Amino acid sequence: MKIYNKIVFDKDDNIIEEDSYEYSGPVAHCGGGNPIKKIFNPIKKVFKSIVRGVGKVFSGLVSAITSPFGFDIDTPDFGIGTDQVSDIQGVMLNKQSAIEHIPVVYGTRMVGGTRVFVSTNGSNNKYLFVDMVMAEGQCNGFTKLLVDDTEVPLTSYAHGVVASPSSGDFKDRMKVQFFDGRDDQVSASDGSGVFANIDSSNGAPGWTNLHRLSGLCHIACRFEWKEIKSQDDANNNPYTGGIPNIKLVLQGKKILDATTLSGSHSTLYDNETKVFDDNPVSVLLDYMRSSRFGKGLANDAFDFASFKTAADLCEQTVAYTSSTTGKAFTCNAVVNTANSILANCKILLMGFRGIMPYQQGKYKLQIEHGGDNTDITATPTNPSTVFSITNDHIVGGISLEGEHKNAKINRCIVTFVDPGTDDNVSYQPNQVVYPEEGSAIDVAMLAEDDGKRLQKEIVLPTVTSREQALQYGEVFTKRSRTSKYVTFGTTLATSNTGVGDLINIENEHIGLNGIFRIVEMKIDAGGDIIIGAVEHQPTNYEIAAKSIAATRPIINLPNPIGLVNPPTGIVYTSFGFSGAGVITLVVRPIGEIRFSPSTDTNITHYRFGVKMKGSTESEVNYFDKSVSTLTFDSTNNQFVYQLMASDVKTKGGVDAEGTIRIYAINNQGNQSAPAELVVAKIASIKQNVVTQQVTQSSTNVNLNP
Repeated sequence: MKIYNKIVFDKDDNIIEEDSYEYSGPVAHCGGGNPIKKIFNPIKKVFKSIVRGVGKVFSGLVSAITSPFGFDIDTPDFGIGTDQVSDIQGVMLNKQSAIEHIPVVYGTRMVGGTRVFVSTNGSNNKYLFVDMVMAEGQCNGFTKLLVDDTEVPLTSYAHGVVASPSSGDFKDRMKVQFFDGRDDQVSASDGSGVFANIDSSNGAPGWTNLHRLSGLCHIACRFEWKEIKSQDDANNNPYTGGIPNIKLVLQGKKILDATTLSGSHSTLYDNETKVFDDNPVSVLLDYMRSSRFGKGLANDAFDFASFKTAADLCEQTVAYTSSTTGKAFTCNAVVNTANSILANCKILLMGFRGIMPYQQGKYKLQIEHGGDNTDITATPTNPSTVFSITNDHIVGGISLEGEHKNAKINRCIVTFVDPGTDDNVSYQPNQVVYPEEGSAIDVAMLAEDDGKRLQKEIVLPTVTSREQALQYGEVFTKRSRTSKYVTFGTTLATSNTGVGDLINIENEHIGLNGIFRIVEMKIDAGGDIIIGAVEHQPTNYEIAAKSIAATRPIINLPNPIGLVNPPTGIVYTSFGFSGAGVITLVVRPIGEIRFSPSTDTNITHYRFGVKMKGSTESEVNYFDKSVSTLTFDSTNNQFVYQLMASDVKTKGGVDAEGTIRIYAINNQGNQSAPAELVVAKIASIKQNVVTQQVTQSSTNVNLNP
């Protein structure tokens, strides 16, 4: 006789899985008819019911495995209707609106803002006043100001201080006043604020002492337009037209440091000691507790001990590369308050592999790691578990699924926020790939998958570390390839377990004995608990030093609106003159001009002129020669031009004095000050060589006489 331990049917009552054995012992007759059929029919109904229930669990379980950290990464917008890659760039835009949602900045990010005020004043409206709201307050401060993508160094970066550019194109052209968003901050028009009547500007019309923007981080700017009266004025004008674009590298909201928590915490949110912190647990906790822009949860809604444990793990120092270290997890986020609180919590959790179940009336926080709550880098062979599941706890059977191509990958592309370098900040989307193409791991994985590329792309909008992004991709890839999925119904004995917990499962009928992490729990109509769990492999979470990032190329493009560097080292060799006669003073010089190029890399041509002594500026003949038409002496790093008599407009006598002028002109049409060489006998009968002694003059001349 065949006795069934387990039977699984499809919707058409076909057997798709069974577990049975032969039995030859006594059988009790329970009534008329076929006793096996009477026993089997209710079992069949029970199993079909369980399969239907588990089917719902398993569909969710597949999503959880495909995106192993608790929600569906296959949906890149988290159900918020926007592309996360676009959002990384979008937070740096300047917007103008009276109803724009104000973001919350945590950690350090480059952000644009929302213009809430624009006005002009002064003679000929020479002053432009602009106020930009950057984020919810109170922020820690800012470290860089960029105007039209040009970094502007300031005399002060402190809250409430009127600051000016200390150098650069915007020096003497603007003033700014930064407000960090404290509730008691004053107005920019108060006292000697930047919107007040300072420097005889008459202040910003329409902005009063009541405009304090309490609780909002904002920057008030006064731009000054200077009348253009000369070519130098045009060259030095930093403004390109329209309202200048403003961006800050902002150190975001001050929050409670979650590593200071204890098992019980009673301090009210508004009374907390807040500091600048990029710990993702501190960030998540602040967002959930804030009543201004978050959920506003009370202290009794949190299992603070679990948040403390998770915060300590994030703060742990780990190897980034062979020569660098850093925190295990950080969070540098611009939280869009237009999103739902649930969507934003998912985004924050994703950045540090966080799992946050609601259990016994409290939110509990865990990080998916190797299994040691005291060491994020540990990969224990036998990690601690919270419960052991045996046959006694399983109701109605167990379903086990192995790895398959629909749920595993061999390449993970992770998009993160790249802050750039201190000299070239960017905070633009960048990508890392695990494993590196052509590496031993990549070759082995492809071979296991019959050469088929199985790829997943993930966006981490809160991660600004290349090494953290690589670690995420590594864990994601490894976990997708080594995890078995199990679902089963169980009794109330397991009710104290929760999502994220590690459990041990033993079932001799299918030869199962291993550690699994719970990824889903629900209660069916019969009161049984349905658990979905994934196999736990500690080695998947190993944190090893990553390869050193490729050296970034240094791009030193000249500022197209800044000063153009002139040529240097003019050398003139006289070859004589052309003229009707010495007595009539109609001679013009003939010779060779050599000079060293401008140090700028975007010079397109040079402008030449020769002014004979006694001539007026209007009598000087200026002519342009493109870089491509000039002879270049590579041995001496010099351009060479043969001066002809026809190049000189005015006449002079033999051995007359003349001044050679050369300007460099770039691809924006901006020109340098002239490099000049005074030649005592520019039209000498004898060959004469004169070398420039002064390399640059500040003289400006009218180029269009």
